[in-house]
Amino acid sequence: MRGKNCPSCNTDWEEEETITQYFESQGYSHRKAVQTAAMYGCTPKSPKHFGKNVVGIEIQGKYDGVSYWKCTECETVFDRWTMEVVEDAYDNAK
Repeated sequence: MRGKNCPSCNTDWEEEETITQYFESQGYSHRKAVQTAAMYGCTPKSPKHFGKNVVGIEIQGKYDGVSYWKCTECETVFDRWTMEVVEDAYDNAK
């Protein structure tokens, strides 16, 4: 699980507002914002935030989902599960 900041350069990886707050700022009623945010796993008891400055990398044939996180600021790539720095994610896919 990725953290809120890049372990290498400390750049923010999450928006400050919750997903519910985002939809409210887009003109959704509170009720509709809560319902829509729930589709992203954001609930009042477990608020979630949209990501920023980070990209998920999926390697076909390795795992059906994100295997690596890449910081768009420092371009460091991290293993999704251990958050250890990976020199070349594509070499690890072979």
